[in-house]
Amino acid sequence: MVQTSVPTAEDHSSSAQSNYGDALARWCVYTLGAFAIVNQGLDISVLSGLGNLWGTIAIACLAVIALVRVAYGLRRQGFRWSRYAGWYILYCATLILYGLKHPLLAFNGFSVDVEYIVIALLLPWVVESRDVPRLLYGVIAVSMLLGVDGVFQYAIKVPIPDTWLDVGEVVRTRVFSVMKSPAELGANLEMTIPMMFGLFAVDRHPARRFVYIAGGMCSLAALFFTYDRGSWLGLGAAVLIVAVVYERRVLPILLVLGVIAFFIPSIHMRVMDLFNPVYAVKSSAGGRMLLWQQAFDTMAKNPLFGAGLGQYGGYVATSHSLSSFSDNYYAKVLGETGLVGLVLFMAMHVAILREIATSVVRRAKGRNRWLALAGLTSVLAILIHSFVENLFEYNYTASLYFVIVGLILLWGRTLPESSAEMPGRKRGTLK
Repeated sequence: MVQTSVPTAEDHSSSAQSNYGDALARWCVYTLGAFAIVNQGLDISVLSGLGNLWGTIAIACLAVIALVRVAYGLRRQGFRWSRYAGWYILYCATLILYGLKHPLLAFNGFSVDVEYIVIALLLPWVVESRDVPRLLYGVIAVSMLLGVDGVFQYAIKVPIPDTWLDVGEVVRTRVFSVMKSPAELGANLEMTIPMMFGLFAVDRHPARRFVYIAGGMCSLAALFFTYDRGSWLGLGAAVLIVAVVYERRVLPILLVLGVIAFFIPSIHMRVMDLFNPVYAVKSSAGGRMLLWQQAFDTMAKNPLFGAGLGQYGGYVATSHSLSSFSDNYYAKVLGETGLVGLVLFMAMHVAILREIATSVVRRAKGRNRWLALAGLTSVLAILIHSFVENLFEYNYTASLYFVIVGLILLWGRTLPESSAEMPGRKRGTLK
């Protein structure tokens, strides 16, 4: 039986070593959750040389803090899905040996695939339960700023490349904030919008509730202005699935909102274009369908182990002109690591969903349930969207995903067995 409460060592240890690096750990989590803004800030500063290193440095700091705390006797319980992550990481490490003919490619491919998983694995040892709410606030606040920036870009009609529009498509612009594409911004927003409204439902503090609702509405508008169908699909499908499984009462509301959205001209055009025969021909001739077929063909040459790390479908392979982006992260994993890698990767994320459902959603009562469902929706949205984008190739997205996974699971451990209120609150205020 897995414990669902914070271990006694966390609550009662009086040793200074158990809190070693407490402030640094919080700031590392803040920065990793705010990856996009921190990265942009470094790029335009004299520290631009850290652009490709600072995330790794932050993760290394968390690892050192965790190791020191464990060395001094701190005992914490990891997440249940960690075992699946361990098997996937071990398998990918083995593939480095398999790719010794191209060691740099293999190592870079390994880094891209597993680096940000480590964030969530470390969080139980570096984050105190009392800090989880403020960390959630900080991470979600950054996405609110991105949403506001997206609305501003739409208002000023920011210039975009012609390649971001389908043939014959006319839109004012497609927003991207500080990221490189609308898809990256859409992934960030689809993951954090549910959390904004979940925090609005849980928190009783009037000023913060206003910030949540205002930030949530701006972020929804920015998500719309990305005109990214994958983000719309991810969030819409995730909300629908969670509603069907846990909250059927909201289905009529979702149906009405869906009908209204469908008849907004720009949404209608983007959605109906998917059913255009010309789109299908183009997709099979040189678009996603062709790329997915190529992933299968690549895997077929070595079904169990694939082409090898860094050899197919992702950033490392494309930067060395070995292949194109697969535009489907599961296809990328299949082509690169074979059937074994895909099974282990999917098992890890299914285990994450299951742990959130059983350890957080099932325990949450009253208003807390809305935040629990929001966390489940956020994770599910990214996993659905990944069928049409290489989302875990984006360090912004991968970092934020695993930060949210870790924080929502740690928050679930603070929930009492039976309560309609969040622990530590007075007069309906979330601390």
